[in-house]
Amino acid sequence: DAFNDAESQALVIATPSDTHADLTERALAAGKHVFVEKPLAGTLVDAERIVKAGERYPDRVLQAGFCERFNVNYLEAKRAVEERRLGDLRAIHTSRVAPWAMGNPAWELGVLDTAVHNLDLIVWLKQQAPITVLARGTNVYPESPIPDSVTIMLTFADGAMAVDQIAWLQDAGYPLNQCARSRMLLQGSAGYFEVDLTHRPSAIRTAEGYREIDSVILGAPEYAGCLKLQFEYFLRSIEEGAPVLAPAGDALLAERVCLAALES
Repeated sequence: DAFNDAESQALVIATPSDTHADLTERALAAGKHVFVEKPLAGTLVDAERIVKAGERYPDRVLQAGFCERFNVNYLEAKRAVEERRLGDLRAIHTSRVAPWAMGNPAWELGVLDTAVHNLDLIVWLKQQAPITVLARGTNVYPESPIPDSVTIMLTFADGAMAVDQIAWLQDAGYPLNQCARSRMLLQGSAGYFEVDLTHRPSAIRTAEGYREIDSVILGAPEYAGCLKLQFEYFLRSIEEGAPVLAPAGDALLAERVCLAALES
């Protein structure tokens, strides 16, 4: 029904990643602009299919769901790197957690389904692919058939390195159990930039419940966190022809790094 709806111009694909390739191809062929969630796919073959489908329909907007690219904190980090206020970017340390209960060991990427956010940020900030990928993981919970905690180390041709730590946590009683609690430390030859989102800057308690908010922006209705901003930019690309800030080609590179970590 969604593919055949003549009134809809765009579709959001938020299904399991092993279905993304088929659904993206069908949506683009039906004349729709497509927002496809991360990770781009579960395999490199499917990820490449998505990129090639986008190339076949250059008049359609195809955006990947890397919401952190729209997070004001990481945008400021990106600007600091591009303006060379940190000097040469030599080391990146990132970490992120996700609720264990919301993961699925049957996913092809396992816990790396979550790590792909940080891997994309690292490559986005370095503006180059790593030359080596090393990963080690361990099973924290006896009932889990896959590693629940994984450390990934990347090295780059200029000698720089990046280390990412990803973990699925059994912490259902914690109020932030559905937030990433992400952190990043960028170390450059002339300075450093630190992001610490282990606690959200704002919170609201109403009759509907309790929420912790990514960011409050003056003039925006209530708040404008990265999950909302990514869709505003998606619509801007459709309506105004603005550049796609999270293109499928970039998501393919993050997929390659993620699969290399999985192989390691």
